[in-house]
Amino acid sequence: MTQTLLAAISVALLLCCIIMAEAENREEHPSAFDYDPGAPLNVSVHATSERGDGVSVVDLDFASPRGGRVPAYLVVPPGKGPFAAIVYGHWINPKNSPQTSNRSEFLEEAIALAPVGVVSLLTDAPSVRHGFTEDPDPFSSQDSDVLAQQVVDMRRAVDLLESRRDVDPKRIAYVGHSVNAAVGGVLRAVEPRFRALVLMTSAVSMRLLLLSDEPRMVEFRNKYGERRVKQYLDKFDWADPGHYVSRAGGAPVLLQVATHDEFGNEANFRRQTEIVAEPKTVEWYDAKHALNARARRDRCEWLRQNLKLQ
Repeated sequence: MTQTLLAAISVALLLCCIIMAEAENREEHPSAFDYDPGAPLNVSVHATSERGDGVSVVDLDFASPRGGRVPAYLVVPPGKGPFAAIVYGHWINPKNSPQTSNRSEFLEEAIALAPVGVVSLLTDAPSVRHGFTEDPDPFSSQDSDVLAQQVVDMRRAVDLLESRRDVDPKRIAYVGHSVNAAVGGVLRAVEPRFRALVLMTSAVSMRLLLLSDEPRMVEFRNKYGERRVKQYLDKFDWADPGHYVSRAGGAPVLLQVATHDEFGNEANFRRQTEIVAEPKTVEWYDAKHALNARARRDRCEWLRQNLKLQ
């Protein structure tokens, strides 16, 4: 057998191995954020209350494509519409602030926006739902799996809104705080039905965060080793919101950032905002991670303009 033929066979085998490896990767993650939009939502309504000015708050849940139920509040203004709509994702911080660790965080904001023509859907994230158990291994797949589920559940939330006759499907926005802002970074790329997004106090790139000079990140790398941290980032690179929020052609995004954020320094948050693709508006606030009343006013005004509210 000639050397030329041997070389050709070697190249062919190498290409075959590469193709097989890529196929295996696609099989493992064909598209982590896809789901069956034709599956039934199976909405179950538990209670409805009136909150003045004809605004209704519906306590409901619907089926998650990844299993289980998604608890949510649906805030509905009076009238027939068609109304704009907002999907809200709360800050996940159950230990320090119970008011911001579930779907209640934005409830009063949603009620305040209803009279100007907004239907809002506020969901509980997977990690605060009944039966969730936190994996103590910081290098497990849990964070990536939960992020993927939350992205899919938020896409399903859009399906629920679009199923309503009183919602204008061309005026749907997303508001996410902290981890749910990172979820919004992915949604900007994979869910074109969101016409505007607000991302509040978020590290949109996990790689930038974990490899930053922030003391808690330096301590984390010193504890487990730089090599192990980088291996983890490479393994779950597909789930890093930084890849998605930096893609060109996304919907307009408002980034709300705190100068005294207890979960990161200003320099790191500036780097995070820089990777977000245009069109974007970046607003800084003299506040902590929870932000403040001025941020709420700015957010509502930005949504009013982008959703063409009354």
